[in-house]
Amino acid sequence: MSRSKPNRTRKNAHIIYLSDEEEAAVKLRMERVRIQSFSKYSRKMMIDGYVLVIDDSKELKEFTLEINKIGVNINQIAHALNSGDSIPKETIDQLKDWMVTIWQYQRYILSGTPF
Repeated sequence: MSRSKPNRTRKNAHIIYLSDEEEAAVKLRMERVRIQSFSKYSRKMMIDGYVLVIDDSKELKEFTLEINKIGVNINQIAHALNSGDSIPKETIDQLKDWMVTIWQYQRYILSGTPF
C-alpha cells in the first residue's frame, strides 16, 4: 500500500530533528509571525528565508489616520493653488514639518520600539 496520497501537490517529504531549545525557538518565531502550521512556516523560511508580518496594531491604525488627515490638507492646498490662490510660506513650512514628524513616527513603528 502506497503512503502517498493521490491528490497531494507536495510529494517530497523532508524530516528534520530539533533539540528542545531549537523546538522552543521555532515555536516562538511561529507565534511571532502568526503561523500555526510547522509545515507552512518551514516551507516559507526555506524558500524565502523570511516571513513578512503585517502590523495591524492600534499605533499603526492611528498613524494611518494621521497620514490621511495630512493628505486631505495637501489636497486642499493643491486645489487652492490650481485655482490661482497663493499659499503662505508658513503653510508650506508647516507641511514640511509634518512630513518630518511622519517619517520619525514611521521609524518608531517599524523599529518595534514601544511608545
